[in-house]
Amino acid sequence: MLDQIFPPMALPIALYYPSTPQINDPDSFTHQLKRSLSVILSRFYPLAGRASGDGEFIDCNDASVPFTVARLRGHKLLEHLTNPRPHLLLPCAADWGTNPGPYSAVMLVQVNLFDCGSVAIGAVFWHKVVDGSTLSVVLRSWGEAARGGKEAVYPNYMAQHMFPQKEKMPLQLGSTTDIVNTGKSIVTRYVFERSAITLLKLKSSDVERPSAVEVVSALLWKCFMYASLANGKSTSLLTQTVDLRRRAQPPFPPECFGNFLAIAPAISTNDDKVTLGALVRKMRDSIIKIDDKYINRMRGDLGLSGYYQNLQNMWTEYSPEFDILPISSLCGNNLYGVDFGWGKPLWFSRCDSINESMDGSVWNRIWLIETRNGDGIEAWVVLHHKYMSIFNQVKELTTLASVDPTPT
Repeated sequence: MLDQIFPPMALPIALYYPSTPQINDPDSFTHQLKRSLSVILSRFYPLAGRASGDGEFIDCNDASVPFTVARLRGHKLLEHLTNPRPHLLLPCAADWGTNPGPYSAVMLVQVNLFDCGSVAIGAVFWHKVVDGSTLSVVLRSWGEAARGGKEAVYPNYMAQHMFPQKEKMPLQLGSTTDIVNTGKSIVTRYVFERSAITLLKLKSSDVERPSAVEVVSALLWKCFMYASLANGKSTSLLTQTVDLRRRAQPPFPPECFGNFLAIAPAISTNDDKVTLGALVRKMRDSIIKIDDKYINRMRGDLGLSGYYQNLQNMWTEYSPEFDILPISSLCGNNLYGVDFGWGKPLWFSRCDSINESMDGSVWNRIWLIETRNGDGIEAWVVLHHKYMSIFNQVKELTTLASVDPTPT
């Protein structure tokens, strides 16, 4: 049921690896990647299936994972990272609005070979099937198999029994129409190093032990408030994606396959005097409602009615006039632990176009990921161009964060 509720969209990512002796023979390591992927697909078998014609289920027919090898003649990884365009490394076009069609693949892979001997692995997952935690487990399991490791991870498919599928799911569930506008979008990366996060925590000292994700989210929300107010909105609503595995009592196993996600909304007037600590408290007050009772209401045959009850409890103050900013965090999923035998990736990225404005649908949103050293946070901010012009002027943000730095 949780997968049915989740909007149909693509989850595109890329992993970048510098040249090492282990990848000097492209044919050999490409074969190694194919072989190890086929090994883990025997366990993560839904990824080798195809979406049904109506998009309601996956036909686990062993149809395979499309696997492409691209040689980037005349291109070096360092040059690519100086002006990152990770969407070019994908096996297919994919952005937030990409809706896999009937009989489409659930996972696609492209291995990109640079002239310098470096490698970038691009992958597109159907987000209706996997969330960030599942994606991490799949990639790390693939790396373990490629290294010849013996600690195989087996996915847990308990979701299909705990939250059974519903025959008829109302179409409005999971709709993103309320938060989509028309215009041009701009993607900007902000990197907060440990010193900046320490300073943000000091500024949030009126709350107990604020986390790095909380203080960075609070600052980005405050910057969004300036942009929202400048665009005629008086109230903003921050939504946080919450992993139900960690909220259950006892916690569900981390290898639970599928979407174990909930959305926690927090509301604030667009007040430039609001403190970071006050915003952190609003975020915590929202998340605390997603507890074991929340999860248990959605279990079993009556789970859909429990889901509606949860919606009613969480969204009582919602108004269509609110300006919505979704934030999702991949922090804590150890995506920099994906080692195919060549060491840790130099960079892990989303695959949204950076600094390229395009006409079309715009969905303001933010993704957070840990930096490679583990003590910083990289924020991918996607905003309507009218919002970004104000967002980028907030001195507190530009003073604390590096803007679009070259990954190193």
